[in-house]
Amino acid sequence: MNINIKDILTLDDNKTYVVAGKVFYEEKYYYYLIDKNNYQNKLCCYEDKDELVKVKNNKLIIKLLPLFLKSIKEALQIDNFK
Repeated sequence: MNINIKDILTLDDNKTYVVAGKVFYEEKYYYYLIDKNNYQNKLCCYEDKDELVKVKNNKLIIKLLPLFLKSIKEALQIDNFK
């Protein structure tokens, strides 16, 4: 899969999400997704072959949040120079 920050995805729940963050952690890619039509609805997923699987482990999500923030900051800095 080639998913990047700012990509738009439609998942099996028929909702459209914006990729807000992407990190590589412990040999997996993780994504922070925000529902395009309801910003209150957010998902943390990881890539497993050609599927995105929802992360259900809250301790893992807490570890990933600062990493997502860093990835978002880096993406914004790159975009400022375009």
